[in-house]
Amino acid sequence: MANNNGVRDGFEKKVLSEKIKDQILQDLLSKKYKAGDRLIESSIAKEFNVSQAPVREAIKGLVEMGLLESVPYKGITVKTLSKEDLWEVFTVRATLESVTAGIAASKITKQEIRELEDILDKMIKAAKKGDAYKRTTYNILFHETIIRISGHKLIQRISRNMLFASLSYATGTHIASDSLEIAERHKPIIEALRNGDSTQAASLMEKHIKHTAESMIDSLE
Repeated sequence: MANNNGVRDGFEKKVLSEKIKDQILQDLLSKKYKAGDRLIESSIAKEFNVSQAPVREAIKGLVEMGLLESVPYKGITVKTLSKEDLWEVFTVRATLESVTAGIAASKITKQEIRELEDILDKMIKAAKKGDAYKRTTYNILFHETIIRISGHKLIQRISRNMLFASLSYATGTHIASDSLEIAERHKPIIEALRNGDSTQAASLMEKHIKHTAESMIDSLE
């Protein structure tokens, strides 16, 4: 059924729920919501000045992504990832993203190299300023860009969930110097991509993600 604007209600609600989900994702990255916090559907609906239906749909998507969970007698809360959870997410990411890095190296353009360099430059500047939110946002964008360049549609569809699941918990786990070091580690990946070295790009990406995992898990000890 179409509304007065000729837009089908289902499509309109879907777009709205996606916008709400994206905003909640940003709230998770900025630590507005922390592990264990309860998310109240009615309060979020009031905040966005919408009905509860699109909020419910957005929350459902975030539960499927593994960022939120339904806890008996408590409701929807921000999931607390264990060290084992993080390790599983990162090891799968390392495997999948090594594939996309290798593919990207074989087809990347000079313009796309410049795009990655610009993202990395912003990531490093954010790390130097101690801005964990922006550093993490550019980190996600860097990895998403390489996946997009690879053109691997299946990995592209499933990777965003894992990126947010791992990196949304990274914003507060490193001191400024660690954040800068992690940002700098992306430089050799760009060089391998620039040189069209698929083997090196794949290897560096896998090592980078696993190294980041080890660093994060150590910080949780």
